[in-house]
Amino acid sequence: MNAFSTLTLTDTRRILAIGLEENFHELVYGNELEKRQIEPIFIDNAFRAYYWLEASLQDATGQQSPYAILCDHHFLEADDFRLLDAIRQHPELQVIPFVSITDAGTPIDARACLSRGLDDCYTRPVDWADLHRRLEFLNHHKEAILAEDSANEGLDVRIPLGKRIFDIFFASTAILILSPVLLLIALLIKLGSKGPIIYKSKRIGTGYQQFDFLKFRSMVVDADAKLGQLKHLNHYADTSGKASFFKLNNDPRITKVGKFIRKTSLDELPQLFNVLRGEMSIVGNRPLPLYEAEQMTRDDWAKRFLAPAGLTGLWQVNPKGKDNLTVEERIDLDIEYAESHNLWLDIKIISRTLPAMIQKES
Repeated sequence: MNAFSTLTLTDTRRILAIGLEENFHELVYGNELEKRQIEPIFIDNAFRAYYWLEASLQDATGQQSPYAILCDHHFLEADDFRLLDAIRQHPELQVIPFVSITDAGTPIDARACLSRGLDDCYTRPVDWADLHRRLEFLNHHKEAILAEDSANEGLDVRIPLGKRIFDIFFASTAILILSPVLLLIALLIKLGSKGPIIYKSKRIGTGYQQFDFLKFRSMVVDADAKLGQLKHLNHYADTSGKASFFKLNNDPRITKVGKFIRKTSLDELPQLFNVLRGEMSIVGNRPLPLYEAEQMTRDDWAKRFLAPAGLTGLWQVNPKGKDNLTVEERIDLDIEYAESHNLWLDIKIISRTLPAMIQKES
């Protein structure tokens, strides 16, 4: 199946609905269940839910495993997330999309839930069309995105040989010339605050491949743990509380040295080693954290991952300024690069990167 084709619901697809039987049909707008041929399977017990899921894998009648698992969030919390943990540890069940449904106004630490293995959190009433797009995306790409052991298989997207040779030459030369700067920054970080010099985070890059993304540490050591408390400050947040990108203005977690190296983009220099290892290119679309990559639920948006992951790209050199671009504008630029990238375009982007950085400073 083409990675970006749309699922055709010619057969009835089963959704396991846990703790939702009383008001399941009130969760969605309109009569979408019948239109999309969805059959909810209602279960209100964690043990029976897990037993039913395991049995569905060996169903002799030819019925498929459920299209998705929807669960009342209060049920998950009351169960101390044990059902979710058990499903995520099962080699076959872990790829089934698992989404919780909560009441409007109920506070949830969504990022903490996602880090435990939940795929998303929706608030009643649910826009079924939006949820369906999300489930389509997860059914297509979740195994490549979330399974750390197999993530490096991803999609078979190869960096052109000429581009790869250029990347190796450029990155090697830059590391050699900038080595005194790299050492000085490392010393300042070590003297400025406790913690490692290099910050590693899991990112999704070329063809949905997952890798360790390198940056000079610019934040306090427990920055990720504090992120859930600051999500209301997200620069890209919308009224629904969902956003495909995450950025904080005046982030309180940034250290004094971190402010300088971020402002000058010097914190990005360790990614030259990502380039040498073949995980990134000098020019391309920025690799995304797992959470942001999962928000690319539209098939056309997912095309951005067909381009090499890069240090700089069309975002960074856009005259509007990357911090002033909307989510849609960023994704449009990513898709534009994915569909038209070539060596000449890369050279033009590189030539515009330094002026864009200087403009950022002014």
